[in-house]
Amino acid sequence: MNNWHTMRASDADRERAADILKAAFAEGRLNPTEHRTRLDAAMRSQTYGEIQRQVADLPAGPTPFTPPSFDAANRALQANPWGMAAIAPVRRTEPLAKASLIMGAVTPLTCGLSAIPAIVTGHMALARVGNSGDEGRGMAIGGLVLGYLNIVGGTLFMLLAIISGFN
Repeated sequence: MNNWHTMRASDADRERAADILKAAFAEGRLNPTEHRTRLDAAMRSQTYGEIQRQVADLPAGPTPFTPPSFDAANRALQANPWGMAAIAPVRRTEPLAKASLIMGAVTPLTCGLSAIPAIVTGHMALARVGNSGDEGRGMAIGGLVLGYLNIVGGTLFMLLAIISGFN
């Protein structure tokens, strides 16, 4: 384990490197040719050293690896170069946004009874997403659109039925 460059890399390691390269390309740090060249090389890599050469100069990549050292707190030898890469935080999805989308989607099955709850939960979800920064804005909007479409469609249908009844 003293020479981590020769340690065999896994498919997951190659995928992490591909994610780093994709982010660098999206940020404009790599041109299309360089991105493709590095990505191909990373996916063919067999060792950590080969992968490290493709991502070492990118800010999203692992920090330069220091020789293995003893971590007294964990009582373990630190030798994994990918262990130093930061994990991106995952934002949770607002539950009311999910509920709004589901209720909006089932309005035809409930004869429109779930349209109003879809609208109410959609507005509540948008307010919460705006305050908390959670995911779910698109779901909330989807639930709102489906709920409002059902209300408007049902109202138009009833008006047409009433008007046709007078003829």
